[in-house]
Amino acid sequence: MHVVLAFQSFKSVKVSHMRRSLLSIIVALSATLVLASCAMPADDPNFVEGETVVGEETVADPAADPELLASAFLAPTSIGVDVPLTAPPAAGSLIVSLSDGSEFDGLLNTSMAEAAAVIGWEFTEVPGAETVESAPAAFEEALALNPAGIRISGAYVDVLATQLADAEAAGVAVICTGCSGEPAGAIKDTSLDGDAQNALWGQVLASYVAVNQGAEEVAGVEIFTLPVSALVTFNTAFTDSLANLCRDCSAIESELDTTDLSLVPTFVADTMSTSLGRWALLDSGEVSADVPEALADALVLEPTVLIGRGANARDIAALLDLAASGAVPPESGSTDISPEAADALRAWTALPVPVMAWRVIDQFARVLAGDAPADGLLPSQLLNVTNVAEAVLDENGNYIGVANYRDLFTALWGVK
Repeated sequence: MHVVLAFQSFKSVKVSHMRRSLLSIIVALSATLVLASCAMPADDPNFVEGETVVGEETVADPAADPELLASAFLAPTSIGVDVPLTAPPAAGSLIVSLSDGSEFDGLLNTSMAEAAAVIGWEFTEVPGAETVESAPAAFEEALALNPAGIRISGAYVDVLATQLADAEAAGVAVICTGCSGEPAGAIKDTSLDGDAQNALWGQVLASYVAVNQGAEEVAGVEIFTLPVSALVTFNTAFTDSLANLCRDCSAIESELDTTDLSLVPTFVADTMSTSLGRWALLDSGEVSADVPEALADALVLEPTVLIGRGANARDIAALLDLAASGAVPPESGSTDISPEAADALRAWTALPVPVMAWRVIDQFARVLAGDAPADGLLPSQLLNVTNVAEAVLDENGNYIGVANYRDLFTALWGVK
């Protein structure tokens, strides 16, 4: 253990010197280019003897909204819906949810089954939605069960045009989680993990990066993304917000290969090893397994700050370990770029999958009863070492945000 730590310390010093040398070369080259571009020979028609060339006035970057960031750290107090159903749901309806085999879908469907049982409904999970090629057949299998409703994901909604038309013709309601855009046709709701939620998460994380840049750092962010429609909204909100808050900062998107997610840690580490930035953004906790370890072993110009959207239990446990170790984020503008400082800056927005599952069942209850769907935001907050110890989790370490969410839903439904 002592040998490993000594090696990591040496690597940090070596990398720091490498970066300073590289930056010195870049600065020197930049100065040469600027001087060359400003030289105006006398035979140049644009050259005027004695004229002074005045550059554009430097304007300071706007400050991040302190209220947005401060409120993002606060624990939520609402499940996002407070209007009771007009009548208790009739028992006996069948709700089907497609599964892509991921941890996320496993937790979502388990929680949906629990919520459906409370109402008195049947619930079935249909596997097979692992790829855009297999999702249509999985939807057709679900539709053949003659359900009252089907839950799908924004990861494959674009390939279901024919199947959704069939569902609409059959009078089957569809709710899409992780979808962008407004509901249409068979799709009755797209608000859960939808555009409004993801736009807010993007703005919050961009503010976090802008506020926590190091001294003289021009924040460079590598965004590692999955092909899910609502994540386009998240990525756009993040990059637009970061551009507004920091004119010289940069964000580069790299789409992850979903055919083999076991390669994600190596891909992220290799990308950061050639990046001039020190921020790595995962837009889904689904792909975070082994990423922190891969980054810790990577030869990078500066230690990487890992941030993300939708922390799962594993990500939260890692934050809890960091908090327990006494990690404290460096102050804004700090010169500390050590591995310890990078770890202390790690942050995730929290996605309450169990609560979202109950919200899906709640939406079906409203749609089937003819009530308007609820479009309130899910309970969520920004988590880092300063507040993760107070985060409300379930017995398996998953974020839920509101401890008594089950009681709140049953009260809205008029059931016990």
